[in-house]
Amino acid sequence: MRVKNNKVSRISLLGIVAIIITTFILVLSSSIVFVTKRVNSYKNRTYKNTYLGQYDISELKYENLKEKIKSITSDYLNSKVILIYGDNKIETTYEKLGFKLDSEKMYNNIIKSKNKMSYFEKIKYALKTGKKSYKLESSYDENTLNTYITDIKNNYDRGKTEEKFEIDEERNVRYIEGKSALSLDIEKSKEQLLKDLKGKEIKDEIKLVYSEDKVENHESYKSIDTKVSSFTTEFNPYISRGTNLRTGLAYIDGAIVEPGEVFSFYKYAGPYNKRGYVFYYEFVGNGVCQIATTTYNAALLGGLEIVERYQHAEMVPYVKGGLDATVASYASGWYVDMKFKNTYKYPIYISAYATGGVAHVDFWSNSNAKEGKTYQTESVKVSVLGYKSYLHVYDSNGQEIEKRFLANSWYREKKN
Repeated sequence: MRVKNNKVSRISLLGIVAIIITTFILVLSSSIVFVTKRVNSYKNRTYKNTYLGQYDISELKYENLKEKIKSITSDYLNSKVILIYGDNKIETTYEKLGFKLDSEKMYNNIIKSKNKMSYFEKIKYALKTGKKSYKLESSYDENTLNTYITDIKNNYDRGKTEEKFEIDEERNVRYIEGKSALSLDIEKSKEQLLKDLKGKEIKDEIKLVYSEDKVENHESYKSIDTKVSSFTTEFNPYISRGTNLRTGLAYIDGAIVEPGEVFSFYKYAGPYNKRGYVFYYEFVGNGVCQIATTTYNAALLGGLEIVERYQHAEMVPYVKGGLDATVASYASGWYVDMKFKNTYKYPIYISAYATGGVAHVDFWSNSNAKEGKTYQTESVKVSVLGYKSYLHVYDSNGQEIEKRFLANSWYREKKN
């Protein structure tokens, strides 16, 4: 009985093995049939995950592939590319730069490459387990590229220009940035273009090769956009005193006072016997103090801190009592000055000029410099020759928020 059982067991085991082998063969046959069908389904079309450069050409029938490549060629040639040259951004296209694509060659390369694939490669792409990429067959016309790059050099090369403030006919002030000197390297720029444009992907921006002699700009000067205060005084333009006033205005015109900096009238306009001034007093002042007074009042109306101010010995005709400021310089080197401090967060540009018999001093800074406040001076007569001066401060709604005492000013009687 035991022998018989062993035979039955062996027969059963053989049956199981046969079933497994048969099943495996059936599965394998089915898989082969499936894979074969899948491979054959791509006989006249591209596989999935197939790209021409960065363009998707997946699962395209051959009759549609040609049209797709023509479309790609047109898209490529009209692709926008920005050429960076210093602070210039020059928009162009691949076609304008002289580049071309060979549509026929790209089509034939795809077909030939596909036909040369081994069966295992075909299986890999048919089962979507790989990505197939073909390169764009680009070329360029050297004369077109040379002409284009040379034109850029001719049109965009430049010498260095320093930053400046431009004054228009209405005496508005505008900051103009300085520009670095630029010189394009034609050959190296061509090499860079060929390297980037013949790559696998379309470039949106390409930096050309150039030399640059950089200029230093003051970033803070860009903030100067508003006349924050101004003051005028009148004078007789037909006498020599007018010459000194115009000279003094010219010396302070264009002065820039940085935040926290103290402006010294003497630093810019003194001493008052230098070129342009006319002398007619025993000490050198010669009427320039009218420009110092005009500047002093512009500073007050701008809400700035007065650091140093001296009154005249006698009343002057061009401002009210207590609102004058005198300056003078002497042969000994001693001088009288007028100073104010820039308490803004922004720089101040001083525009000083004369129109006929009127002296103008304008302070330009940022529109937020005064933080919405406005200022008004007041002269109060306290005796025949005595004055108190004040500065009234108003908020953005026009409400007075402060009254600042400025000075007591006592004058002597004028000499005959």
